[in-house]
Amino acid sequence: MIWLQCFAFAILYGIWAVPETILIRHVCLILGGLIGIYEIYVYRDSLLKRAALPIYLIAILFIWTIIQFLFIMPNPALQWEELMGTWKRTSIGFIFALGFGLALASQVQDEHHGRGRRAPYWGLIYIGFMLPTLIYLLKWVLTFKAQQWGIVAPEYLKLHYGSLPFYMPKTVYVAFCLPLFAISLGQISLQIHEQQWRPWTLILNLGACAAVLFICYAENIKNGVAYALMLTIIFCAALLLRYRSRIRAREVILIFVLIASLSFFALDHLKKNDSWSTLFADMRVAVQVDRYEHWKFNGERGYPNNELGKMVSVTNYERIAWGIAGTELLLKNPLGYGLIERSFGHLAKEQWPESKLHQNHSGWLDLALGLGLPGMALILGALAIALWRCIHSPSPIAYFGCWLLLSLLLLWCTTEVSQRVYFDWLIFAIVWVSALSMGLMSPNTPVIPPTPDKIEQDKESPAPI
Repeated sequence: MIWLQCFAFAILYGIWAVPETILIRHVCLILGGLIGIYEIYVYRDSLLKRAALPIYLIAILFIWTIIQFLFIMPNPALQWEELMGTWKRTSIGFIFALGFGLALASQVQDEHHGRGRRAPYWGLIYIGFMLPTLIYLLKWVLTFKAQQWGIVAPEYLKLHYGSLPFYMPKTVYVAFCLPLFAISLGQISLQIHEQQWRPWTLILNLGACAAVLFICYAENIKNGVAYALMLTIIFCAALLLRYRSRIRAREVILIFVLIASLSFFALDHLKKNDSWSTLFADMRVAVQVDRYEHWKFNGERGYPNNELGKMVSVTNYERIAWGIAGTELLLKNPLGYGLIERSFGHLAKEQWPESKLHQNHSGWLDLALGLGLPGMALILGALAIALWRCIHSPSPIAYFGCWLLLSLLLLWCTTEVSQRVYFDWLIFAIVWVSALSMGLMSPNTPVIPPTPDKIEQDKESPAPI
């Protein structure tokens, strides 16, 4: 059953945001959910542990949504549509992720007890995380190189730009490729921690990071580049803080290669995007939301000039102004509007009837405007607890959970992901890692008594990140 769920997850993650694949997605979700029901029953005792708190917080989120629908939502018809669409899929994903995580957690516990060999589930799961990146690379090759080779590629295997049936926005690549970058860094960190350098695995992880950066370069995804840079800085800082004076030559070389490569990539990206050089000038205009109201009209009334005498960068100006306006709306509507998607636009229409706004471009702020402060407290509380447990666990699986949640925490800051499949994936990931964390052994309660050498080694090696 775990193998079936691994296959279902790998396929689901690979095509989660690919157009015209809804039937396959639903089959994978339902299959994983049905198996998850049985697994939840088998491991139901695990839900009585204190470690299950994040799962209960997400369960309360569903109850809060119903309360919003019954007592708060000013437009019940729209929320009913989301309840029967997004929330129904999210609930199935919740069951899938919970059962899947509990079953995998039981395998982790068996490994600690020495019962059986470690099954290669994680190889298939890693392939699943690679699929969105591999699909893009295949489309890129068939779009720009196929004609040179005399290959006629079908339309669904080409890259499309604009409102076309197979068009995929940049948001997809940030939401479903950045986790691969983060997880790959986590696997490299794990090899360093265990001092088991596996050359082919290292090459695979570095190649995955390079592939994600290529996508950010080819599609000119600014927030993707920024988050990749932030994750790399966190990775290098964690290594330096952990080893300090005991850092080895291999780690120094690896850190140098990562920083040098990413710096070269980032500098080239900065040259291609003038908006980075005018960020602060645009910011000084954007914060004056009452004086310059162009942000309300989605470009219909043009844009102001900055202090340099140039028109502001649309991306810089709108995102900053929308962030300020969205925060003001949240303070006035702390219980939220009730919609995962476009609550910002609905609340803005009530505040400024002439506005033409839709989404805020900050996933967390958009979600807060929809679910309110109580809903956000439940989601961020569950994510923070699961992340804390992973950071303070010595298990190899903790590296996966820690870096996955860290990537989601970052990408939801300035990415337009408060909608449909992105929300499905967010809740799935939080519940999945939370369930997995039940199988992560606490360093204070080892199952197998450690040897004296092991005790000294643990004293020298703090809990990993």
